[in-house]
Amino acid sequence: MSDKIILFSGLPNSGKTTFIAALWYYLFYSSGNTEYTFDTLENSEQEYLNAISLKWASCEDVVRTNPTRLEDISIRIKNNSSNERMLLNVPDINGERFNSQFEFRQWEEDFENVIDNCHGLLLFVDPRDAKNKPRLIYHENQYYRMFGDDKPKNEAPVTEWTEKLAPSQVKLVDFLQMLDYHKPGTIKRIAIIISCWDVVKNETDPQHWAKTHVPLLYQYLTANHGLFEIKFFGISSQGGNYENDKAKLQQMEPLDRIQVTDGVTKSNNILGPILWLTDEH
Repeated sequence: MSDKIILFSGLPNSGKTTFIAALWYYLFYSSGNTEYTFDTLENSEQEYLNAISLKWASCEDVVRTNPTRLEDISIRIKNNSSNERMLLNVPDINGERFNSQFEFRQWEEDFENVIDNCHGLLLFVDPRDAKNKPRLIYHENQYYRMFGDDKPKNEAPVTEWTEKLAPSQVKLVDFLQMLDYHKPGTIKRIAIIISCWDVVKNETDPQHWAKTHVPLLYQYLTANHGLFEIKFFGISSQGGNYENDKAKLQQMEPLDRIQVTDGVTKSNNILGPILWLTDEH
C-alpha cells in the first residue's frame, strides 16, 4: 500500500468542497462498478464527508463546515482488479487562506508541513470568475475605434489597493511562484481543474479554454514546463446550475451528473485527476 498526499488549492468558491463531496459519493456508492472504490477511512472525517456528499446528492449547495481550518481527510481506496490499496491524504486549503497568503505574503508552518509530503496538486479555476477574464489592449483599442476615437477623458477616482482588486489568475500564478520559491522540486505534477465545466460553452478542450481565458496562468505553466508536469481537466461536479436546473438534476442518478473531460475522453470518473497525479509511470 502506498501513501499519496494530494493538495487541493484554489480561490474561494472555485469548486474544491463540491469536488470532495462528489468524490466521496463516487467512491462510497460506486459499488465496485469502477476501477477504484472506497475501502476505509483513516480518521474521524466521515461525518463531515457524509454531510457534504448527501447535500451534493440532493442538489443542495455544499458549504465548508469550518472555513478557517485545514480539512485533512485520509481515505484508503482499493483497486477492484488487483486489490491493491492506496491511502489518499487530501488536505483542502480553504480559499480564504489562499487570499491571505497573497495579501500578507505569509508562508505558514502548517502549510509548509503539508507541502513537504505532497505528491501532487489539484489547482481549481472557476470559469465563472469575472476577475479571471483578461482585458486585452487590442480589444480595448477596438472598442475605442468602434464607439469613437476619443478615449474617456474623465479620470476614475484613485482607489486604495486591496487584494480583492487583483486578477484571480495573478493570485494563482503568485501561489505557484511561492511554491517553487519556498519548496522547489517538491510538487512535480499539477492537475488544473476547470470547475463548473457545464457553464463552458462551445469548448471541448480544457487546455484550449485555459489558453484563451486564463492566458497568464497558461503561459506561466507552459513556459516553465521544467518545474511542473501539468494536465488540464474540465470537471462539473454538480452537472448543472442548482438554481436553474435543480428539477432536472434531481431526476438524474447522482453519479451521472458528474462530468469529467481531459479534452480527449469524457466520463464521470472524478477520481481520474487524482489517479493521474499519483501515477508513477
